[in-house]
Amino acid sequence: MRAVALIGTGLVVAGLAWPSGILVVSDETGAVRWRVQVAEGTPVVLQYTNSIYLAPTWERFVVRGGRLYLLDVSSTREAVLEYHRFAGPYRREGPRVTAPVSGLVLDLLPLRIGEGGRPLLQVGRTVLPLYEAGVGAGLRVAIRREPRLLRWLGGRGP
Repeated sequence: MRAVALIGTGLVVAGLAWPSGILVVSDETGAVRWRVQVAEGTPVVLQYTNSIYLAPTWERFVVRGGRLYLLDVSSTREAVLEYHRFAGPYRREGPRVTAPVSGLVLDLLPLRIGEGGRPLLQVGRTVLPLYEAGVGAGLRVAIRREPRLLRWLGGRGP
């Protein structure tokens, strides 16, 4: 019985020490603004209003191997996709036009909060109001690995 308890305790400790993925949004000083736990395959969608064409735009990513993979970009205006030189042909999905993207993998997604863009970052079911950082703020989105115990204890990690 004692051996079973020791094995169980060992498994719990190992599980808490095992790292988990955290999407971290930090500002230019390195201060962490938001943190959201992520797993392999977690969808991440950056939503904003394009400042040139004033069109709602979505950049759809997925978390893989601790990195952000851009899957596609869509907007209500085809001109947004053309401006960014995404290759056609584009898919029409209701009011949206979508450009599939392949091969764009990011360790870090830098963002600058523009006037009127009101960007949101949807991470799984969690929505982060990036616009709250203020117009002109520079933000960085990255995936970090940290022990589950640190997260469980409410620690902030590196």
